[in-house]
Amino acid sequence: MKIVTCLLFALVLIVNSVNANETKVFHWIDDEDYPPLIYRGDDGKPTGIFYEIITEAFYRMNIPIKVELYPWARAQKIVAAGKADGMVTILTSERKPFFLASDPILLVSEHIFLNRHNPRVKEIMSIRSLSKRSLKTIKKYRVVETLGAGWTKEKLKGAMITWVPTLDSAFKMLIKNRADIFILNGFVAAFFLQEKLKEGGSISEEYKNICINPYPLTTIAFRLLIRKGSPFVKILDEFNYTIHQMQKDGTIRHIIEKAHLPHLEGILNQW
Repeated sequence: MKIVTCLLFALVLIVNSVNANETKVFHWIDDEDYPPLIYRGDDGKPTGIFYEIITEAFYRMNIPIKVELYPWARAQKIVAAGKADGMVTILTSERKPFFLASDPILLVSEHIFLNRHNPRVKEIMSIRSLSKRSLKTIKKYRVVETLGAGWTKEKLKGAMITWVPTLDSAFKMLIKNRADIFILNGFVAAFFLQEKLKEGGSISEEYKNICINPYPLTTIAFRLLIRKGSPFVKILDEFNYTIHQMQKDGTIRHIIEKAHLPHLEGILNQW
């Protein structure tokens, strides 16, 4: 009986150990089409600036991580439904009740993009910030935005917003003068527009009509958001410490430099 009891006890320990190891894997869900920050590479695997930062941080914390990418609106629903632990995005007021946020991982500037042949180009170029007056002005124009963009949904309530599935769809709305304004962060815009202009031909010519308001509307912080019901909420302090160390030792700067992003003003025609 003692032998049987010991064997049963050992079996319980093994099963518990296996279950514990399973729960130790952080399940990260994110956007499949948000280059250069996070996206699906040509090989079908996750890549990008966020991917390198987060995987390096979890490696330093010795916590295994599972990464899956989906269209952004769907990705958010998966996390909200409790089927994953977290995502990297902006902490909006709508997300605050459901997520705990890390310290900033990356600060980015939001800019207005438009067609340089827009008849109201001078008025749009006069917008300098997200002041109350500027917000009122922006809401006079036709805004295009990609599905799932919580920042735009929160800041531009009441605006005439057309929601589209992809960045390409959004810029095409500007090119065809079906929208006046697309607000996008500089990292993503630089990468996307550089790739489009490299293609040459008619597509490249169309994108040469895109111009940028050089004055940043605002600076926003991307953070790791962990679902409040996740067992990993307890790692936030360690994660914050790790991110600060990566900032101090130059790791994050090196990851960004590897992306070789151009200056937007250098690749876009002036209006």
